[in-house]
Amino acid sequence: MKAQLLEVNNLALEGKPADMIINTHICRGNYNSAFFCSGPYDSVADYVFARENVDALFLEYDDERSGGFAPLAKVSPDKKVVLGLITTKTPKLEDKASVIARIHEAAKYVPLDRLYLSPQCGFASCEIGNKLTEEEQWAKLKLVKEIAEEVWG
Repeated sequence: MKAQLLEVNNLALEGKPADMIINTHICRGNYNSAFFCSGPYDSVADYVFARENVDALFLEYDDERSGGFAPLAKVSPDKKVVLGLITTKTPKLEDKASVIARIHEAAKYVPLDRLYLSPQCGFASCEIGNKLTEEEQWAKLKLVKEIAEEVWG
């Protein structure tokens, strides 16, 4: 089934304009500060990470439910990886040093120049959104910017 879904996705992308950027976000649900599913990326790495014809992968890595970074070793060399290390589910700001350490851990599998940082998902994947105020959301984005400047400067 995974091979068929990969084929369908890649067929849908055939003939796209050369300057069109295509990204995949593997969403695990983001409804009212809750999630829908858990599990590491191991089961899709051989398909999505290695062979889906996209330019970048937006991956949720905001907590232990996403598993470790080892599946990133399967990412083809033409793809960028956006690490969703900042949660949009709670207002608590992540520890900057811990996030930076996790970026460097991921860089063991994908070179740092192909890694990026973002929140793990949108702040409002549905009308209800998540349990964060607008100010808390801006604080999360400020943290992403600060960490990115420190890591990639």
